[in-house]
Amino acid sequence: MLHGTISHGTLRPQDLIPAFLEALRTLNPAAYDQLMFGSGHPPIPAYALEDEDAEWWHSEDASWVLESLGDALDESAPEGHYFGAHEGDGSDFGFWPIDSLS
Repeated sequence: MLHGTISHGTLRPQDLIPAFLEALRTLNPAAYDQLMFGSGHPPIPAYALEDEDAEWWHSEDASWVLESLGDALDESAPEGHYFGAHEGDGSDFGFWPIDSLS
């Protein structure tokens, strides 16, 4: 079971998307497969995966992938947890106990 930090210290899509994808693949393989292969092609172009400075990382498509991953991870969060940025550190993304919100 995943809990705690998935990605820390960066808000760059080229860092967050791969970390979020790996967490989703581990936690919910069916949701990962749907996101990656449901439309018939991976949502991240191969050239972007090979070049962290590719313009794609700053595109609306990248924003959509990042938002979709966040939603899928939150829906797949372990019971009693949510997925998102840590309350005390906006660059610390992971699974946190729901009671930490109060």
